[in-house]
Amino acid sequence: MKKSIYIILLVLASAYARAQSYIPMPADSAIWRYRWYNIDYITTVLDNIIYLNGTDTVAYGNTYHKLISRAFMQTVPNGTIPPVISETANISDQYYGAIRESGKKVYLLSLSGEDLLFDFNAVIGDSIPAYVGKIAVTGTDSLNIGGIFHKIYFTTDSTYYVIEGVGSNRGLIPRLNDGGPQVQFLCFTDGLVTWSPDTALPCTSIYQEGHESVAGISNASSDIIIFPNPVADWIHVKLSEDYKDAQFDLFDMLGRKLKVSLTNNNVEFNIFTGNFDPGIYFLKITSKDNLFSYKVIKMYMY
Repeated sequence: MKKSIYIILLVLASAYARAQSYIPMPADSAIWRYRWYNIDYITTVLDNIIYLNGTDTVAYGNTYHKLISRAFMQTVPNGTIPPVISETANISDQYYGAIRESGKKVYLLSLSGEDLLFDFNAVIGDSIPAYVGKIAVTGTDSLNIGGIFHKIYFTTDSTYYVIEGVGSNRGLIPRLNDGGPQVQFLCFTDGLVTWSPDTALPCTSIYQEGHESVAGISNASSDIIIFPNPVADWIHVKLSEDYKDAQFDLFDMLGRKLKVSLTNNNVEFNIFTGNFDPGIYFLKITSKDNLFSYKVIKMYMY
């Protein structure tokens, strides 16, 4: 009898230890899938993944893991919601930003600089970053995802919680999804575990558009980096020195040239798009004998 009790205690202790072991964020392979809706006379649906492609970059003395955006866009009749399926991208891969983790804190490096996404040191009563501003932790628990226990943080907003090694129930970047009808976080997977806030939805992939390299899509050039895409208020453009004298023109779907304001006419600058209507735009870059075009998506993101 004593031996049985001892074994039971060992099993419980083991389970407790697993539940309390810290699960870091993925560093080289993971996918967070979102869906954006643009409802007007017709509905534009954008299925998008933000993924780690295993490459790093160094900035401000820190090493970050690059995030890439890949998307499939379709237009359907108003009121129609297409199913979540595996799809082939019809938009070129774009650099989105980069993340790093230090001391159980996860940071995002984006156009605006470095932001704190998650603080997994938090205890009950602490304020943590959320989809807007900060929010307080009200309790913690363990969540079993594929046999691995992840610590979960509940907050004063009953619709928002944070999970070690995953992010939040609104995705890796909570501010993309403020709980409104335009943006839906679908799922997370890192190959070992898969998690979705809505288990009725499958966690499927978006595949590259039949190209061995990103340069084969949209006549892209590795010397020109444009991010983020989809875009909210700013397009960030980074060029090699070979293109510092290039001409930039932005067009809408009807081919009309739009007036844009550049914050800097150099190898790295921003284009303001905050006053543009949601939709598809094309950025044309002309430099000497070279012509490049990039599809840019303006969506309701905040």
